[in-house]
Amino acid sequence: MKLAFAVRPDWQVAIDAAHDGAERARGRGHEVVEVSLDSSGLAREVAGVEAACVFGGDGTMLRAARALSPLGVPILGINLGRLGFLAGGSVDELDGLLEEIGSGSWTCEERTMLQARVSRTASADIEALALNDVVVARGKEVRSIHVEVRIDGAPFTVYWADGLIVATATGSTAYGMSVGGPLIIPSSRAIMIVPIAPHLSFPNAVVLDVDQTITLGVLEPARLSLDGQEEHDLQVGDRIEVRRAASVARFVRTPSMRPFLALLRKKILKEEGGPV
Repeated sequence: MKLAFAVRPDWQVAIDAAHDGAERARGRGHEVVEVSLDSSGLAREVAGVEAACVFGGDGTMLRAARALSPLGVPILGINLGRLGFLAGGSVDELDGLLEEIGSGSWTCEERTMLQARVSRTASADIEALALNDVVVARGKEVRSIHVEVRIDGAPFTVYWADGLIVATATGSTAYGMSVGGPLIIPSSRAIMIVPIAPHLSFPNAVVLDVDQTITLGVLEPARLSLDGQEEHDLQVGDRIEVRRAASVARFVRTPSMRPFLALLRKKILKEEGGPV
């Protein structure tokens, strides 16, 4: 089986762990290529790969989803971070996971991604993917901002808030949940809008059908964030169109991995060991 062992290039701990894991995988008869998620030749380097073992924390998994999903490569997250909510297992569990994958005991769980198209008045337009969320928030000024929202081209409302989150079901357990948004089971294709500290405006989260398009109009200078990793300044008149991406993130799942609700109890609710 041909596998990629992928890392971000600026974390030596992950690089060392991936190299050690790659040697163990080769010892099991797998063909392995070691790659950087930031490589300009990534598409060529992972050609023919059946799955990518990505070493890092949840931030690395987000980066991997944006890099590998358009290439159709399934992702197996090997957690080296603190939370590891998106990972399939730890370094200590790698040998067992490789055995399951090698025997064909694995499936792919598809996660919806967002496509953001940003039309800017004073800078070049932007197109980008996000697995968790697209956020328009206040910039340097410590004040609320106004953001106009349209759904499928029809006016919805103008939020006056610290910002606005458009999130996938995967992102519902991240920034969205931290500001009071609903928790959505990650296999759902729903998209939600959640205001951040709304002031005298609609305070509730809104859950939309996956095929609806959300347009955010910037009425004051603001900041755009994609998965909390890529950021851009926004000016009055800029518009952000958010819709379901054609690409989906595909996460490797094996029989030994904990199901979502078990992970939720352990890592978010901190209730592992409580009553079932």
